[in-house]
Amino acid sequence: MSKITTLVCALTLIFVMPSAAVAVDWKSGLGLGFEKMQKVWKGMSEAPRMTECRLASRKVYKGKQICVYKGANQTLVAAYNDANGFCTNSMKCRYDPNSGKTIRSLVVAFTEAQDKLD
Repeated sequence: MSKITTLVCALTLIFVMPSAAVAVDWKSGLGLGFEKMQKVWKGMSEAPRMTECRLASRKVYKGKQICVYKGANQTLVAAYNDANGFCTNSMKCRYDPNSGKTIRSLVVAFTEAQDKLD
């Protein structure tokens, strides 16, 4: 009798658990990055071009912080975190030449957004 119970439990785990886990992964968005990378690996799409971005500006305002990074050909990226968060000196970022953004415009947009939250 115990062998039958063990077999039923094992079959339940095999057929029921994986389908629930796959549904959770798909809805959580975890699979989105993997799907894009699989297309790159298969040659169906191009990998994004990356560049080295260095910390250009950091501003703390109302308990939040913006770290603005600048790379080749005016590539700008902003990262947001808490006021006591860490801003690394450099990072890899997606190459976006001459995007029309400026460091000042990103910082001003950040402060205006923080003012609207109050």
